[in-house]
Amino acid sequence: MYCKGFICFAMTQAYIRQLAEKFLNGTASEEEKAILHKWYDSQQADIPETETVFTRSPETASEMKDRMLQNMKAMQRPTRKTPDFTLVKRLVSWSTAVAALVIAGFIFWTNHHETAETSIKLVTAPLGKTLKVTLPDGSLIWLNAGSSLSYPRAFSGKTREVVLKEGQAFFDVKHMSDKPFIVHAKTLNITVLGTSFDVKAYHNDPDIKVTVKTGKVGVTIRDKPERPALMLLPAEQAVVPEKNAEIYVSEISKPAIAPWKDNRMVFEDELLSEVFHALERKYKQHIVIEKTDLSAEKISLTLDDQPIGDVLKVLGFSKKFDYSQLNDSTIVIK
Repeated sequence: MYCKGFICFAMTQAYIRQLAEKFLNGTASEEEKAILHKWYDSQQADIPETETVFTRSPETASEMKDRMLQNMKAMQRPTRKTPDFTLVKRLVSWSTAVAALVIAGFIFWTNHHETAETSIKLVTAPLGKTLKVTLPDGSLIWLNAGSSLSYPRAFSGKTREVVLKEGQAFFDVKHMSDKPFIVHAKTLNITVLGTSFDVKAYHNDPDIKVTVKTGKVGVTIRDKPERPALMLLPAEQAVVPEKNAEIYVSEISKPAIAPWKDNRMVFEDELLSEVFHALERKYKQHIVIEKTDLSAEKISLTLDDQPIGDVLKVLGFSKKFDYSQLNDSTIVIK
């Protein structure tokens, strides 16, 4: 029983449970909190040890919060089989401890995951434009139109690793002999210490291409770790068809190495289908090829910044096809 002045309150289980619920949802007055604490002090039961809960899979912040709140609500429900003040005290003590753990754990979880998520930066070059990026180590990267790259805000550990998620990029890597630079692109890992090279890995191109401008580049296939790295030298290009995972090496002229970053396009014995893809990205057009036998043909040409209409006129004359502008963003080859 608790008395204030001449008024006494019976410490029933229902009353204590009501105070506990108000305390947990933040609606208890200071007087009600004092009553609850006085009742705690009058009891003799021990507080159980803290329990660590392991979840089967990673939770989002909202999922963790919902789970903890559900647990707290469940703890507030009285047990019908054992109407015992000792149980009520444990109930409230557990709930208070869980509330504190929820707050501390939730803050730690949120800070930890926010740090993990924000430590990786994603950059994307829109169609029709290129983008220059400076990495934390001072290395420079140019992204071609329609390309995206992720990299850490700070390089830690023994390597510097980035991911070319889509498209084409030219890398001018700062030399660090004790910290290799690794590019992950589709099925390939490209490793250098400090050099310049181009990686082309658009999702709609059948091949991945790695072309070296200066220095030495090691190329490995991710699913074949037993294979030693293939070393490329300047003016060499590795072509890796995704279907058979073999690496083919050929020589390439220096003017054909990443001319796109200077707003030029150079194609040497290139499939016409890949030329059309490049034109789509540069001019923000969708090209529909109705004359299907064109896709397998190859061509060599150099383009500056001519209007796409002029480019298609030259290509059409050379490869014997016509074209029409269906609308502002669609061209039909026939």
